[in-house]
Amino acid sequence: MLYSIIHSILRVILSVYIRLGTVGLENIPKQGGVILAPNHPSDLDSFVLGAAIKRQLHTMGKEELFRKRFAEFIFRKLNAFPVKRGETDREAIRTAVDILESGHVIDIYPEGTVSRDGALQEPKLGIAFIALRSKVPVVPVAIIGIFNVMSKGQKFPRPHKVVIKFGKPLYFDEYYDKSYNKEILKIVTAQIMSKIKILLNSDALEKTHYVSI
Repeated sequence: MLYSIIHSILRVILSVYIRLGTVGLENIPKQGGVILAPNHPSDLDSFVLGAAIKRQLHTMGKEELFRKRFAEFIFRKLNAFPVKRGETDREAIRTAVDILESGHVIDIYPEGTVSRDGALQEPKLGIAFIALRSKVPVVPVAIIGIFNVMSKGQKFPRPHKVVIKFGKPLYFDEYYDKSYNKEILKIVTAQIMSKIKILLNSDALEKTHYVSI
């Protein structure tokens, strides 16, 4: 209930304040587990992503966000769960896989952390590992304009147009039943990052749909 209420409020705010638009929303499978793989230019990324899609979004959040009881309560109600940064958090990985195997949507940022300048950073291999473990499609995502709304370290958002592009889902069936190693994880990660870059550099905005109240 709380998720639905906040989702509705966010859609109102974002439709008015930043005129949030989407391209390729139909590329998100309507059911079953799926990973959304966006670039990460702002702390607001998961909020705008959750407001833009029709399915409920689950997301990883840095462990520090969950240390205060009230904040933890809110984030848990928003389908967020903690992850320890700078190490292999096996519990967070198990949680992500369980969510996906239960047929839900989760966003995982290949870069792992918010970009300081809005540009793509070197990716981590965690998204590939989770995608292969859960055997679900990965939808590459480009969030454009959000860096101008709120960059890393900025306290208050500014109004600016934001467009989220969703690419065609990627399937990695050829690796699902193999004993994958670091090289395979690098290949999968590179394919995901390549599609994100294409979306970021594409000028095709003629099919933009704006979030309505």
